[in-house]
Amino acid sequence: MIGTSIPEYIFIRICIFMLQYTTPLCIVCLTFLAAAHSWSLSAVLSRPLGIGLLLYCIVDVLYAILIYIPHNRRLKDEAKHPPQLPREERRALFQRCFANVPDVRRYIQMWFLGADESDIRRDNVRDFILWAFFDKGPGQESDEEDKEIDEYIEIIEGRLGRRLEPGRGKAEGLRLTLDEVETRYRSVVWYFLVGLVDFVSHCRLARSGFHYHAHSPSKTRSLIPPRLQDLFAERYSEADGLTYWHRPHTASDKLPVVFLHGIGIGLYPYVPFLARLNSQSKEQDGEGQIGIIAIEVLPVSFRLTGEPLGRVEFLKQVATILDVHRWDRFVLASHSYGTVLATHMLRSENLSDRIASTVLIDPVTILLHLPDVAYNFTRRRPKGANEWQLWYFASMDPGVAHCLGRYFFWKDNIVWKEELLGVARRSSAEVGGVGDQGGRATARPRRKVAVCLAERDLIVDTSVVAQYLGTAGDGWVTPNPADKEDYRLEKLSIERDRLGDSLLTRDGIELLWFPGLDHAQVFDSEQTQDRLCRVIRRHCKE
Repeated sequence: MIGTSIPEYIFIRICIFMLQYTTPLCIVCLTFLAAAHSWSLSAVLSRPLGIGLLLYCIVDVLYAILIYIPHNRRLKDEAKHPPQLPREERRALFQRCFANVPDVRRYIQMWFLGADESDIRRDNVRDFILWAFFDKGPGQESDEEDKEIDEYIEIIEGRLGRRLEPGRGKAEGLRLTLDEVETRYRSVVWYFLVGLVDFVSHCRLARSGFHYHAHSPSKTRSLIPPRLQDLFAERYSEADGLTYWHRPHTASDKLPVVFLHGIGIGLYPYVPFLARLNSQSKEQDGEGQIGIIAIEVLPVSFRLTGEPLGRVEFLKQVATILDVHRWDRFVLASHSYGTVLATHMLRSENLSDRIASTVLIDPVTILLHLPDVAYNFTRRRPKGANEWQLWYFASMDPGVAHCLGRYFFWKDNIVWKEELLGVARRSSAEVGGVGDQGGRATARPRRKVAVCLAERDLIVDTSVVAQYLGTAGDGWVTPNPADKEDYRLEKLSIERDRLGDSLLTRDGIELLWFPGLDHAQVFDSEQTQDRLCRVIRRHCKE
C-alpha cells in the first residue's frame, strides 16, 4: 500500500487514467485512421513505432470486445446465498453482534453510507436487517420473519434510546450481495503487467526453494492473463481448483505453515516475507527447515477467472493438499482476505483440530458485522493516494468486485475470539454475546493465536478490534512470564508496543501493534517482516 504524499497521489491518478482510458483513445485513433485519407495510414505504417501503436490499438479493442465485456456480464447475476440459519441461531447471532457494537448510532449511519439520522427510518432499518440476517430483499419475508424483524428493531431502538420514525426515508443502505456490482474498466496492458509480475514472483519463489503445483493445462487456458509457467510445470496440484507453492517440511520438532494471501496481485507482495521465513529458519533452526504451503486464490488476484470456490469445495481441496503432503498439524497464517478463508478452516470439522496455532495479519473478519470493512472497501469515495490505489486496483477490479459482491457472505466469514482460540461456547447466553462483553472463557484454549494490527489501517478500525480482543473484564496484561501478578496497562499503552514485545490479552490472544503503518505495509520492510517471522517461528514450536 502506498502512502498519502502529493507525489504518490499524482502518480496513482496518472496510472489510473492510463489504464482506464487507453482503450477509448485506441478506438478514437482507429476511427480517425479509418476515416483518413490513404496517405495518413501510409505515414503510420512507414515507421516501426507507428506499426506497433496500430497493432496495440487493434489488440486492445479486440480484448475489450471479445474478452472483457463478455466476461463482466456475469456481474449481473444474483448471489446464491447460503441456507438460512435456524431462528434461534439467528437470534443468538443478532444479540451477539449488537452486544459488540461500540456505537449504535454510527453503526446504523455507516450501514446507510453516512446518511443523516432523519433519513433513516423504520422501513430502511427493516430492509437492512432483512438482508443482513435473512439474505432477502424487501417483500420476500414471511409473516413469522416479519415479527422477528420487529423484535430486532425494538432492540435497536432500545440501544439508540429513541423510536425510529415510521415509513421509509431517503437513506440508501449497503447490502453487499444484493446491490449492483460496481467495477471500473482496465485496458489489456494491465493484464500484461499482471502476467509479468506473476512470472517474476514465480522465479523468485522457485529460487527460494519453493515448488510450484500448477493448474491443469485446460484450466490455464481459461485464465486472463494465461500462466505460461503452467504449461511447463513439473508438478500439478492435487486439488485442481487451487494452485499453490510448497516448501518441504523437514523439521521434526516444529510445525509447518499454511499461508493464505489477501486481495492483490497474487503472492508478489509476500515473496520477501516467505523467503525471509525460509532463510531465517535455516539459520536459526539447525535441525531441518519449516515447511510452507502458500495457497493461491486467483479470483482475488487481479485476474479474469472462473467462479471462486465455494466454502465447502475450498475446504475439501485444502484438505486434499494437506493429506497429500501428510501435514496432520500446522500453523495457519493469513493476511487480509485470507483471514476469511482461515475462518472457514477454523470452523471446519475436518481441519479445525489440525490447526495448532493461527496468526492473523490485518484481519478483516474480526467484528465483521461492523460496517467499516464493507464501507471502506466497497463504498468509500477515495481522497488520498492510498484510498485511490485501494479503490481502483482492488475494490473496482472485476474479479475482486464479483467475488465480494456475489460470494462474500458475512455470517460465514465473521470470527469470534473463542473460535480463534478453539474454546467451545458453553451456553446460548454466551452465543448471544453476553460472554463477549466481559466474561472470561473458563475452558483452556486449544490453540495459540496471534493477531497483527496496523495503526493506520484504511480498511479496518483496528483500535476497536484491539479493544475487543483485549476486553476480558480486566484489561491488558503483560506477556512477561516472570511477573507473578498481572497488572493493568492504560488504554493508550498499546502504543508502547513499538516493534518490540507483543501484548497478551487475558483470553490468551497475542496482539502485535504496528504504529504508523497502513493495511499490508507490514510486508514492506525487513524490520516488520522479521517481527512476523519471529512470531510464526515461535508458534511453530510444539
